[in-house]
Amino acid sequence: MSKNTVKAGLTRKRAKRPVETSEFDAFARRILRAYARRVSAGDVEALAALVALSAELDAATRLAVAGLRGKPYSYSWDEIATRLGVSKQAAQQRYGDKSDRHALDTRLTKAGLSVSVATLVQVFADHHPGDPAASRCPGCGHRYADGQRDCPTNATVRPLLRRRRHENDDAVARLSPVQFADLIGTTKTRTTRALAGPAVRPVGAEPHTDQLFHLLDLSGKEPLL
Repeated sequence: MSKNTVKAGLTRKRAKRPVETSEFDAFARRILRAYARRVSAGDVEALAALVALSAELDAATRLAVAGLRGKPYSYSWDEIATRLGVSKQAAQQRYGDKSDRHALDTRLTKAGLSVSVATLVQVFADHHPGDPAASRCPGCGHRYADGQRDCPTNATVRPLLRRRRHENDDAVARLSPVQFADLIGTTKTRTTRALAGPAVRPVGAEPHTDQLFHLLDLSGKEPLL
């Protein structure tokens, strides 16, 4: 057997250099920008795959949140929501268990008939799909069906807030121009939706949604025009 003539210093294993999370973040951003440039250079067939990355990112974020929520870290929903810049309820419904993501916002169920316009405004803003609309509700993670622009929560809030908006002009003024136009029906991009009455269950809602919808509508006011 021939003698190993390779210098020992060249075969010694190098110590692994710790990689900071910020370096992963910068690397991922560079990859994403490079991907977008390749698509913009004429690869129209790759456009759908590029958009699909948003779903992958959402799933990865959900896994990250689950890890932060579990032991040994046990971060609260308040702490996670603060980092995400959203309300506690929005963070919990979007990244919590599946049953939480497709239920009505707890701010509605807790308030019931006494729900304020300010609360309706905040819930509507948290669950608004945006323009252009995302594939999932930014507030609860509900995946929109084709032609659908409301999650179960906003399907419940929209007609009620539209009718009661003049009760608190200051609260309604917190909506962005796009959100306000969508609320009162002047935007051209929102899918027209039947709002005939409280007996109509919002698409994708849980069975109890129409019951709350009926309770919230017992205001004695004129029907929505």
